[in-house]
Amino acid sequence: MGDIFKKFWCWIAFLAVAVVSTASGQERAIVSDQTKQGEIKIPGTDYAVWLEAAKGPTATLLTAIETWLSSQFDLPAIESHPRIEIVTSEKILALRYRGLLPNGGTERPLSSRSATSSESDTVAVYSDSAHTIYLPEGWTGGTAVELSLLVHEMVHHVQHLAGLKYECPQERERLAYLAQDRWLNLFDHSLAQDFDLDAFSLLVKTKCFY
Repeated sequence: MGDIFKKFWCWIAFLAVAVVSTASGQERAIVSDQTKQGEIKIPGTDYAVWLEAAKGPTATLLTAIETWLSSQFDLPAIESHPRIEIVTSEKILALRYRGLLPNGGTERPLSSRSATSSESDTVAVYSDSAHTIYLPEGWTGGTAVELSLLVHEMVHHVQHLAGLKYECPQERERLAYLAQDRWLNLFDHSLAQDFDLDAFSLLVKTKCFY
């Protein structure tokens, strides 16, 4: 009987190790809870970003960004992730410029100087009504710049779910750009460096003129 119990507990221990190993492996696809060489620890969270292992906008990545936004900007915690759609730049342009999204639910980040020519005209938008972030084809989250676009749109998702009100759409952009720049800083990047967006340009994009 003693041998049977011993084998039983050994089997339970084996299963526990297997489950932990599997969960850890899945999480490291883009974000992990343990920092190792090549990873960037996300302040205020238990996550670290490993750009070399980027696998798109996973649920773990979205949770990590939401947790970071809450800790950095005193935003309320949310329990509902946005839908993510990877679409053509033409579709994003149509959503942005043909009025298929409400004015308060769209924005156009500047093109990155470090992006390739095929990426330089891409945009990302968030739809309040659809709870959806639209990212351009080719987006993987494998660079700080790409991730910063997702961070920007995630701010709008949190703003919408939290019911935050602003005097104008431009004012709503202020926090999104601030979060985007602070995220880039984690990787020794910035809006000025990667998006050619200086203080005056930011003022124009985030101030209500009326």
